[in-house]
Amino acid sequence: MAKIDLKPASGLPITYENGEIVTKELSFKEKKVVTIDGIRTQLLNKELDCPDVFYTKYKIIDQNNIYQEKGIKINIITIEPNLAGIEYVKTKVTRCKNFPRIIEILSGAGIVLLQKYKSPKDNITYKVSCKKGQKIIIPSGFAMVVVNTRQNSTLIFAEYLSTNARCRVVLDDNSGMAYYVIRKNAKQEVVRNPNYKIVNEPKKIDMEKIVQSCGITLKTPVIKQAIRKYEKFDWLFKENSISF
Repeated sequence: MAKIDLKPASGLPITYENGEIVTKELSFKEKKVVTIDGIRTQLLNKELDCPDVFYTKYKIIDQNNIYQEKGIKINIITIEPNLAGIEYVKTKVTRCKNFPRIIEILSGAGIVLLQKYKSPKDNITYKVSCKKGQKIIIPSGFAMVVVNTRQNSTLIFAEYLSTNARCRVVLDDNSGMAYYVIRKNAKQEVVRNPNYKIVNEPKKIDMEKIVQSCGITLKTPVIKQAIRKYEKFDWLFKENSISF
């Protein structure tokens, strides 16, 4: 497997090699591998027995507590290239109730679904296609799932949030988000989760415009900007600071 230098995209001294995030300078508190049994409750087809591994999460990346002291929590997630039946491999659904998040695509490409569902009459889903270098802001209260739609390359992304933020896995009882991303007749499709009887169609959103309005430069890694221009990221540390 080819070695991928992730430093240009992330601003962090990390590489992806032999299916692992490798670093000599950084530390992480926990490496969590999510298997098919760990995500089964959120799959379109719950009877599957493969693929075994869906994604791996390296939690709380740091370098001598530099980021912790700034109040920034960093996670790195690697999503395998594969299909679970007809559904593309994905993360579990997570939601931060009070704080926003930023994700940054370090390698590969895919789809990010953002959802806020209060009732059949009050709900919204955004579909964001993403590729290397792209940054996406997730407001507080929005559930998020990241999908790897490439079958020959790992999707790797970084997640940035306040150390005060608490993100939880959600929507197990609903079998995940209101929509699944599948491959059908050699084409990519977004189909409704039958547990949601009434739900609005996914909307597109100009994420680049939103990112820039929050003071983020598109081509520079997030962590470099956050350290150099810390004051521009004050909204990341405030509750309910961002809305679409």
